[in-house]
Amino acid sequence: MSIFDDLTSDLDWRESELGSLKLLLKKKDISKTQREVLLRAAWAMLYAHYEGFSKFCLTVFYDEAAKRLSDCKDLPSKTKALALDRHIKKLKNLPALEMLNEMEALPGYLEATKPMFPEVDTKSNLWPNVMQELLADADIMIDTVSSNTSKLKTLVSRRNDIAHGQQNFINEVDYYLTYESAVYDVMYHLAYSIDERLNNAPYNV
Repeated sequence: MSIFDDLTSDLDWRESELGSLKLLLKKKDISKTQREVLLRAAWAMLYAHYEGFSKFCLTVFYDEAAKRLSDCKDLPSKTKALALDRHIKKLKNLPALEMLNEMEALPGYLEATKPMFPEVDTKSNLWPNVMQELLADADIMIDTVSSNTSKLKTLVSRRNDIAHGQQNFINEVDYYLTYESAVYDVMYHLAYSIDERLNNAPYNV
């Protein structure tokens, strides 16, 4: 199974789950209150899959990158910094002379050290700027994050209200569907972009 197959397989079950909620929302024999409850549930679920799929994709990317590369020297700068995160933090805590010795040895260290990436941190609130930072670390750019910034902000904000038990109601199914469409736009482009990035240097070894 290819990396793209792994990503789309994960997306399939998420779409299926959201699709089941949509079927319930479209039923004619439910009350206004029941529809509002279902819309709140759908909104929370939509955010969960947006965050969960984003984290899954980036985790797959870093796992595959670490598997394919024997050292850090050819990684893009931000990705290299992430791969050396533990070493950089260790350097910051060293006395000046030890830090200097470590820094002088760094070129050789880059050629001898296999990438080791930290866990993908979505901050539990995957605001658009957090998403952009995560993508920048992976040297990936997705235009659909920028074009859907406003909707993603609203998605996160309302999800937080719902998660904290506030009376934030979504009244129209069509309104919800515009946000679902925006999230799918981001998720599909993320899957394609991860696959494309891994098929280019320095990962296409």
